[in-house]
Amino acid sequence: MNSPNEKSDQHLDSLIIKKYILKNITVLLLAAALTFWVIPYIEAGQGAELDVFFFLSIFPLGAMFAYFAFRYSDTDIHSADHRAMADIATFIFLTIICFSICLTALVAIKSIPTLKYPFIVLSGLLILGCVVYDFWNLFCRLKRK
Repeated sequence: MNSPNEKSDQHLDSLIIKKYILKNITVLLLAAALTFWVIPYIEAGQGAELDVFFFLSIFPLGAMFAYFAFRYSDTDIHSADHRAMADIATFIFLTIICFSICLTALVAIKSIPTLKYPFIVLSGLLILGCVVYDFWNLFCRLKRK
């Protein structure tokens, strides 16, 4: 039989997982919206794709350093304020990473149209990997109790 503390922990875990699912869906939707917003600007570009690749590498690089250095194991999972700061930080980092991946794919597709589908697949896998990593990182913390 489960003790009241175990039931409370299970309820908290379930609530946290649902919130992270919502956060990651929001990240993906926001990245998609930003991507559709910039498509006309990329299509109007006049051969400056290589210069754009330089700038596209700086934004996700900074976000990736911060995102992959972050660990939920350092988060006080029972503190709503601490969890909120962790959620906001990972939301911002994931949004920058996912949008940068989409933007890079669009520029790459414009530069080399024959590789359109490989760029789309690789971008999708990279984004999926980041989202799975986010859940793995959280689950490591939840299992550590």
